[in-house]
Amino acid sequence: MIKNKIQISIITLSKNNHKNFLKTLLNIKSQKAKFNFEWLIIDGSNKIISKNIISEIDQHFHKNNKQIKIKYINSNKLNIEGIYNCMNFGKKIARGNFIIFLNSGDIFFNKNSLSLLYENSLKVNYKNSLIFGQANIVSPNKINWNFPGNRLKDIYRWISFFEPNHQSMLVSSSLAKKFDFPLKYSSLGDGYWKRNIIKSANDITYIKTPIVKFFLDGISSSKPKKKIFKNLLLNKNISILRKIVFCIKYFLPKKLFFLYHLLQKYKAAIIDFLF
Repeated sequence: MIKNKIQISIITLSKNNHKNFLKTLLNIKSQKAKFNFEWLIIDGSNKIISKNIISEIDQHFHKNNKQIKIKYINSNKLNIEGIYNCMNFGKKIARGNFIIFLNSGDIFFNKNSLSLLYENSLKVNYKNSLIFGQANIVSPNKINWNFPGNRLKDIYRWISFFEPNHQSMLVSSSLAKKFDFPLKYSSLGDGYWKRNIIKSANDITYIKTPIVKFFLDGISSSKPKKKIFKNLLLNKNISILRKIVFCIKYFLPKKLFFLYHLLQKYKAAIIDFLF
């Protein structure tokens, strides 16, 4: 690696959730990283929350810190709307050899997670590689599991059918920029991007330990709206199995939504057993 070269770009999307952003900020601050990396923050918040976020950044990170380069971008001023538009923009301007998405509310699993990713990034081709670890899934009702699981034997067979959480994926910048997140697939765009990355990577490294904590409180984990649900069912590119899962999410009463998370946990366990 060239001296002073940025090795990793962390891209964080945020919109009107100051509390969750602060959680991600403190987690990044706690990382024991002895290398240069950048943190790109793409924020679509209103003026008050945006001002608070900028204040938090200034409070917790010294401007003369040469190890981490922080760039704050207000997406409203650039007329960039939507999650996938912002993710595409973030990876387009990223300067690191590798890219990872850690959105507002997401956190690395422990203080050494970023360093672990960095160490593995030095062992592979920085132009066409994928490095990923486990995501520790945490539901609002405290149901918890790792994905992929600890008992999984054949990771290469696993990735031929499934994709890791994008929060646990460190992707070569050139490979990440080769494919955009498609805008037409609503909340499923990240799945198509991940599948393209897996198919195109010449070098895939699996770290059998949790890299991130993923909290099931986002769009992909909540009940879909009627219009989105209808579009998902009519989408010919989505498997029947996934459509069944969407039906469960849509028709399950809110009070019983913990059953959906329990179903996900046992489904992951069965996958581990089969693979």
